Amino acid sequence: MLLLLKIFAGVKEKKLTFKSTNVEETMRFGEKLGMLLSPGDVVALVGELGAGKTTLVKGIVQGLGVTDRRAVKSPTFSLVHTYKGRMPVYHFDAYRLEDAQDMLDIGSDEMISGDGVAVVEWADKVSGCLPKEYLQITLTAVSQSERNIEICGYGRRYDTIINDLS
Repeated sequence: MLLLLKIFAGVKEKKLTFKSTNVEETMRFGEKLGMLLSPGDVVALVGELGAGKTTLVKGIVQGLGVTDRRAVKSPTFSLVHTYKGRMPVYHFDAYRLEDAQDMLDIGSDEMISGDGVAVVEWADKVSGCLPKEYLQITLTAVSQSERNIEICGYGRRYDTIINDLS
């Protein structure tokens, strides 16, 4: 994975950008991130269809101790999947939701503020139900195999994660 930009600290956020050249790199990055996550952490994923959000989730859950990453599929129709690792992983897909209220209606607030890690695909559609502090990852397809991965932390906890990733 190639580091494209150095970390810069803003008043309220910290950012880091990587370039992934293949699926395996994206999963390795997710695995490294997963190893750094703790109960109560929220990862908000943003990106177009095919940008690699679910691929990244496969790596994250592996880093959280989920043994079968093949079980990870985008929960587009069920809206949320729960995986058992060293802590619960709540994998949301907000693609079919209209707004944050739809997300709250499925009980997301209990899972997001619960004892596990919440990973939300299409988080930009439901940003109103995200906590004040979270980690946002924006994936952008550059080519068939290359992705830009921008990590933006909102809150000190996530600044620490970004420092550890760099």
